[in-house]
Amino acid sequence: MAFKRFIDPRRWPSPLVFLVALVGVFFISGVVVSLAIHLLGSRDAFAAARQAALPWLFVWRWACYAGLIVGWVRLWKPRVVKRLNEDRDGGDEARSRLKRLEALAIGAMVSIEIFNLIDWLGGAS
Repeated sequence: MAFKRFIDPRRWPSPLVFLVALVGVFFISGVVVSLAIHLLGSRDAFAAARQAALPWLFVWRWACYAGLIVGWVRLWKPRVVKRLNEDRDGGDEARSRLKRLEALAIGAMVSIEIFNLIDWLGGAS
């Protein structure tokens, strides 16, 4: 019976799910990069192809950010705010925390893009 608990990911603790997902993403990324290097013939060819693709990757990231923002504002945030209104205090404290969390998420996205821009302009040589 205890063995079934470890097989079913829905019963895993959240930090374990996060770590497994993180390791999985890094592993898949490594496989993709290794395959790309193999197909292009060398690491230098891969670096040149990556450099040529940077503007399109920038557009891709911002499209993903826009999709997440639209999904949050139109789909998930109204549900969250509706649940917060059911709190004992009317959700005042939770709404202020939610605003701080939104600001932190936007700051993280901007920081990531600033570091990518510095790298793109050759500042991280």
